[in-house]
Amino acid sequence: MYRKCMASSLTRRCISSSTRTSTTWWDHVNPASKDPITGVTEAFLADPNPNRINLGMGAYRDDEGKSVVLQCVRDAEAKIAGSEFL
Repeated sequence: MYRKCMASSLTRRCISSSTRTSTTWWDHVNPASKDPITGVTEAFLADPNPNRINLGMGAYRDDEGKSVVLQCVRDAEAKIAGSEFL
C-alpha cells in the first residue's frame, strides 16, 4: 500500500491506494484466449528433449547467426513504404 499526500494552500489531502482495491477496476475484464503461437513456444520450453527445435517465435538466421529478412517481407515493406499505415 502507498500513500500520496497532496499539499494545497488551505488543506492537505492524502490519497491511499492498495493492490487489493485497484484490482476491482479490472474484475469485469475477461482474460484473452491463449495465442496459439505462444502455446507452441510454451510447449517447446516444457519439452525436456535436448534435440528440440523451437518452431514458434523468433527470427530466421543464417549459418553465421545473422538475422535474415525474407524477400517477401522486403517486398511487403517496399509496397507499403511511405503509406499512411506506417
